[in-house]
Amino acid sequence: MAKQYGNIVKTDGVNQSNINGEKLINYPFPYCSTLEQKKILEILDEKLSVIDVFLDNIEENIARSEALRQSILKKAFSGQLVPQDPNDEPASVLLERIAREKAEVAVTAKKGRGSKKIIKQKAYELL
Repeated sequence: MAKQYGNIVKTDGVNQSNINGEKLINYPFPYCSTLEQKKILEILDEKLSVIDVFLDNIEENIARSEALRQSILKKAFSGQLVPQDPNDEPASVLLERIAREKAEVAVTAKKGRGSKKIIKQKAYELL
């Protein structure tokens, strides 16, 4: 209906059609009755209240996940995340061994530069 009305009242210029304000004022724009508007508002209010509940749940879950993350990090750094093996060597001994093996690898790599033999060792293999 709007397209037909526009085709009837438009004025054509060289490159562009035009519909002036007076012709737009006379266009019969459809709108809902008051009863329909109230029903639409009721539906929207209902849907928005459901959305509010969802948003509250999301905020609670975000706060809970942040607290859980902090708890996991605290346990990880204090060694409580996994069972401890009493046979594990102390961290200081492990770090010394890693540094020593790293130095040995560097010396071996320097000696073997002519042969281009590169020793690759993964970090977890050192542990």
